Amino acid sequence: MSAPRVENESSRRVALVTGGTRGIGEAIARRLAGDGFAVFISGSSEESTGKALARFAKEKVGIPIRGFAADARREADQKRRAAQKRAASGLEEADAAEARDKRQARAKAAKTASAKKAAATNRAAARTADVEKGKARAVSLADARKKAAESQARSELDEARTTKKSAAATRADADRLSELAETKKQQRKQD
Repeated sequence: MSAPRVENESSRRVALVTGGTRGIGEAIARRLAGDGFAVFISGSSEESTGKALARFAKEKVGIPIRGFAADARREADQKRRAAQKRAASGLEEADAAEARDKRQARAKAAKTASAKKAAATNRAAARTADVEKGKARAVSLADARKKAAESQARSELDEARTTKKSAAATRADADRLSELAETKKQQRKQD
């Protein structure tokens, strides 16, 4: 049973039969044309395609069959080679991207290490400055204590000298008094 023929070319169904110049492909093209399809065949060469189209024209199988030379096997090989090239190119691109990413990672790691080193240097400098300030405060405090101790020692020494002078003066007065008292005793004894 065949499909009804459609006379309106804009709504006609289309079929492309690769390898339609002989054997099963030729039989399929013939059947599709008989069923109302607009059929296009492709053969491996201009010669085989031309001969098949001539046979179809003689047989008048329904709607005329058209064709062109296009070896699907060669196209498939070309597509496979192109895909292999694309894959190889993709691998090269992936290798290049990986190398670029590694360079970027190394640069980022170096930058991070540099930043960490700078931060550590800054922290060490701040600690050193704090230690130096502490030392300066300790030295200043020690100097102040030393000056205070020296001042107190001078004051105590001055006080001791004054006390010594006062004691000497008191002893001298006591000696004079003692002499006076002795002299008075002697005078009384004589009197």
